[in-house]
Amino acid sequence: MDFEGRLIELETKNSYQEAELLDMSKALVDQDDRIARLEATVRALRERLKELGGEGRPALPENERPPHY
Repeated sequence: MDFEGRLIELETKNSYQEAELLDMSKALVDQDDRIARLEATVRALRERLKELGGEGRPALPENERPPHY
């Protein structure tokens, strides 16, 4: 293969690699955004859980007996 052919082949490979790198960068940004949204959801759920009694069960009103009594 002559020099010009090798150069064209390398430039072609480089172009494909640049496109793949751009696609991966976009995917990474999208993933980072999704992780940030999920973390915000987890924080909100933790706060809501604390409001409900902190142990995964809603707090009973003061004068209400549990159903097993």
